[in-house]
Amino acid sequence: MESGPKELSSITVPTLVICGTKDMIRNDHTKLIACSIPGAVLKIIKWDHFIANKQAEEFNRAVAEFLETI
Repeated sequence: MESGPKELSSITVPTLVICGTKDMIRNDHTKLIACSIPGAVLKIIKWDHFIANKQAEEFNRAVAEFLETI
């Protein structure tokens, strides 16, 4: 069974989608994920796929800011 945007539309919890500007996941795919989840927030951070490790301060700030909205 292949999952895709239709299945993502059933997510009903607040969702933060984070990616890097030079991520290994294609930018259009990440945007599709975020657009497919109702009310999802997309945060793009300048870095690669390993932003949580390499840009921990900015990553953590993005998560904290998102958590303050829910």
